[in-house]
Amino acid sequence: MVYDSLTGLGKKFANSLGLPSQSVWKKLEGPCILVSRNSGAGQIPWTTKRFIKKYEHLIKGFVINGNQKRYPRTFCGATDKIVEQYDLRHIRNIEGSGTEEDRQTVKDFLEQLQTDESSHKSN
Repeated sequence: MVYDSLTGLGKKFANSLGLPSQSVWKKLEGPCILVSRNSGAGQIPWTTKRFIKKYEHLIKGFVINGNQKRYPRTFCGATDKIVEQYDLRHIRNIEGSGTEEDRQTVKDFLEQLQTDESSHKSN
């Protein structure tokens, strides 16, 4: 798990999955799931853009966290932009540091990814 977190909520979500996690500022050594956020009015943060440009080939999917109550019109607005600009797989939009359902969705995604990769190796 790699997080781009300004308030600490994305980091908290990444850490809550019980998997190794690190900041976008650290060198990436292998495949990851990216947990990012919005910047401004639903924009992709420059730190996330920089990370994606450098490690796009290692990002298996991404999660965006936001604050729907405070920013209802731009809640997770970076999601569509990341899909359009970088063609990354969107896993889920979450509120704040996420819920148990959010964590389960990411875990299910990771399990499916592992299954898909195992079946490709055996072919």
